Amino acid sequence: MKKKQINIALIIIVLALWGTVFYKYVNRFFSNDNEIVYNQTEFSLPITKIEKDTFELKLLERDPFLAKTMLKRESNSIVKKALNKPVFKKTPVPIINKPFPIVQYFGYIKSQDKNQKLILLKVNDRLKRVRLKDNIDGLVVEQIYKDSVVLRYNNSAKSISKLK
Repeated sequence: MKKKQINIALIIIVLALWGTVFYKYVNRFFSNDNEIVYNQTEFSLPITKIEKDTFELKLLERDPFLAKTMLKRESNSIVKKALNKPVFKKTPVPIINKPFPIVQYFGYIKSQDKNQKLILLKVNDRLKRVRLKDNIDGLVVEQIYKDSVVLRYNNSAKSISKLK
């Protein structure tokens, strides 16, 4: 019997708590805000106008982070004329005729958007995608055909045929 009375008391307490929460929630929507009257006292702050403060920034004599003295810049700086430096003429470097690189031609692709052909070359064991008149380390593509390509290197031309 005691257990039953404790359960009933706890249920009543829980219902009372939820009832007050519900009442406070619903009461916000139905109360008039105009009925609240504030008591005004004689307490008031004087309104003062705040004036801007002016100040002047000065150059620092010492760096606060490095603890070193900074050099002051003088406003009357003397401009020294540079001495005439001797002019050296650049002599052209003679072109050393290197041997023609090892080139293999794998074919070309002609896209619908562009009129230029894109070819696939293997120059010194490196694959390159090249267009007409492109330069690869001095190797220039002069003409492109279906089965061959004409290349120019150090004023010498060479025709490379397509690998099968």
